[in-house]
Amino acid sequence: MLPTHILYATCAPGLPPLLEQELRDVGASQVSAAGAGVRFEGTLETAYSACLWSRLANRILLPLHSGPAKSPEELYELVQQLDWSKHMALEGTLAVDFFTSHSEITHSQYGALKVKDAIVDQFREKTGSRPNVDRDSPSIRINVYLYRNKARIALDLSGSSLHRRGYRHQQGMAPLKENLAAALLIHSQWPEQAAAGECFVDPMCGTGTLLIEAAMIASNKAPGIDRDYFGFLGWAGHDSALWQKLLNDAKAKQITPRSVIVGSDIDKKMVSATKLNLTAAGLEDAVSVETLSVMKGKSSALSQCANGLLLSNPPYGERLAGDAEFYTELGRALSEHYSGWRCGLFTSDSAPSRHLALPLKPELAAANGGIDCHLLAGRVPARHANAATSDATATITPAIDTTAFANRLRKNLKASKSWRKREEIRAWRTYDADLPEFAVAIDVYDCEQRHVVVQEYQAPPTVNVHIAQERLDAVCAAVPALLEVSPERVHLKTRRRQAGKEQYQRMSEQDTVEFLNEKGVVYELNLSAYLDTGLFLDHRKVRRYVQDNIAGKRFLNLFSYTGAVTAAAIVGGASHTHSVDMSNKYSQWAARNIKRNAGDADLHVVSRSDVTKWLNENKQEKYDLILLDPPTFSNSNSTEEDWNLQRDHTASIDACMQLLAPGGELLFSNNFRQFKIDNTWLDNSGLTAKDRSKWSIDQDFFRSPRIHQCWSITKH
Repeated sequence: MLPTHILYATCAPGLPPLLEQELRDVGASQVSAAGAGVRFEGTLETAYSACLWSRLANRILLPLHSGPAKSPEELYELVQQLDWSKHMALEGTLAVDFFTSHSEITHSQYGALKVKDAIVDQFREKTGSRPNVDRDSPSIRINVYLYRNKARIALDLSGSSLHRRGYRHQQGMAPLKENLAAALLIHSQWPEQAAAGECFVDPMCGTGTLLIEAAMIASNKAPGIDRDYFGFLGWAGHDSALWQKLLNDAKAKQITPRSVIVGSDIDKKMVSATKLNLTAAGLEDAVSVETLSVMKGKSSALSQCANGLLLSNPPYGERLAGDAEFYTELGRALSEHYSGWRCGLFTSDSAPSRHLALPLKPELAAANGGIDCHLLAGRVPARHANAATSDATATITPAIDTTAFANRLRKNLKASKSWRKREEIRAWRTYDADLPEFAVAIDVYDCEQRHVVVQEYQAPPTVNVHIAQERLDAVCAAVPALLEVSPERVHLKTRRRQAGKEQYQRMSEQDTVEFLNEKGVVYELNLSAYLDTGLFLDHRKVRRYVQDNIAGKRFLNLFSYTGAVTAAAIVGGASHTHSVDMSNKYSQWAARNIKRNAGDADLHVVSRSDVTKWLNENKQEKYDLILLDPPTFSNSNSTEEDWNLQRDHTASIDACMQLLAPGGELLFSNNFRQFKIDNTWLDNSGLTAKDRSKWSIDQDFFRSPRIHQCWSITKH
């Protein structure tokens, strides 16, 4: 009976839980994660089996000795306590890998040199000769780990990292290591799926590592069976008969895969490299590969696959071109071509993967090439209710039925007709995601010619992106006839969660500038370039309140945006206005709105300034009506401190009240849905705040009563 050894398997961070189960499968006992790997017990057969069958481990180590090594001399003596003639012959070769942490010996090369000296000196003293060093393929490779001045000396039975299967003849810019690819497959339950004959695809296969590892699993091919070198082959304790038996058993266990395994890549060179690597692995008949962009479709080799596992390693961004637009298009392509498939995308932590708009969650964290990455896993939303089990019909998408949408839009138009005529409404929201499957907002602008803005609400990740796009296309196709507008005057925008500078970027290089005359006020609009047009339709009642109550009075507009409310104040007869905003673009826009409404620049001033700073510096002039309509957050590079509405609103209200003339009024508005006004502070400050939110929401926004909040604040 073979003796039992304590053994250690190293692996990449994040993989020990998977490696633990794999080692149990090859007969290991007492398995437990330890440090950067897994400790286990087993016979020499167990150790050999781990070297042959582990898809996840880097190295299999056989600890030989341990003890204190606070100095080079102690390390030398510790190594010489072993009889090295039991492990290698004089004519053999050796190599030493030395790792040190939190110890007196800090230089790994120096530590390796002391270990080598101790071994060769022992042979020289006994025989008068010494063995040689071979860094590439030594008879034995010694692994020494020094931690807190205690050294563990082990034989590296693998000899070189086990991720080197022997098939990679070609590689790309940022290849996956073979054992990391295997970990992604195992985590994604590919072994179970392969046994059941499920399909597998990598549509961005690069040089084919995921494909080859998937095929090796599906064919039950031992990952180490084609390696020509292991660290135990030149070891004096090697049992060649046992090893040959394990090799024969492994060859006998190999099967023909039941699964359809397909790969593709847009780069012909990568496809050629994949084919060379498949041939080197002896798996060229198990995998179909072709040149094809994932954005264009899926391989005809998958025609019989209702669904399966899609696993891929898309561009990261750090090394390859993986920008937000790429991920947006990738999400759409996967939704269109892989509806209902299980999906795993291994990408960097910093990649703009949220633009996929797919319900994929980060699961397995690991590093690849020094880049922190994670596996995004889930299922591509089905295009049909039964697509999770069969999407054989998903390639034939029926035309989107817009009957319900058209009926609702006609109903809304009819219901608002008298209101629009009575209130002289020239710009209004006529549809706001009334039907969940048509998640858009539609605004009509009756300028000299009618224009329509269609804003797409970003679909939740559980909705198939391709279906969402088809519905949006159907809406845009239906709108011109329904709203009696030329197709070229329908402007499409996507409203989604935005981060950082994204919210200020242009959406189009085209400027569609129009002028809207509503109740005597002329507003300049830009209907195509930005997400917002320059006129907040939900603030109509606020604008008209200012217009109707400002005659002969002084008006201050803070966070004034395009100065639309200021323009209304000028037409309403304001004696003086002041508009303050940080943005140069909006300040210029406000100046144009003021000029177009016959505002004298000397009486109607625009200041480009941080509002908080401006309030602190301007204490003298008084105003009869102030509008404070701040953003939720602001982190402009032009200011030292960030603006936070919830935190900073009381200070801004207080500064405004200091500028308010006796009997004056502050209108305070914002669109932060979670905002809570500090009523205790208001009471303690001698202020009365009347909630005017319900009043300020006009008829066309009744479906969205939380679109903004509004208060009228006065002094007691």
